Amino acid sequence: MPRQKMRHQRGLYQFPDDFPDCLQRIKEASGLSWSELARRLGTSPLTIRRWRRGVQPSAHYLLALQDLTEELGLAHLLPRAKALHRQLVN
Repeated sequence: MPRQKMRHQRGLYQFPDDFPDCLQRIKEASGLSWSELARRLGTSPLTIRRWRRGVQPSAHYLLALQDLTEELGLAHLLPRAKALHRQLVN
């Protein structure tokens, strides 16, 4: 039986322009080390270092960071990622 083409939605996220600065503010306000921040997000310190240099995290890690900031009471330091949905037809 041939495969059917599926229609699905993919989320696009508006990334905060000042993300490296937000990350620094979160680190300072939380009192966490970069290694501890990486551990709590489920990533490596090397990945955090890349983010600090301007590489954008995936939506998964951006949302995990938002959850962590909410848990720590620091949600005001990271603007919410705005999901922009569009339909993709393949």
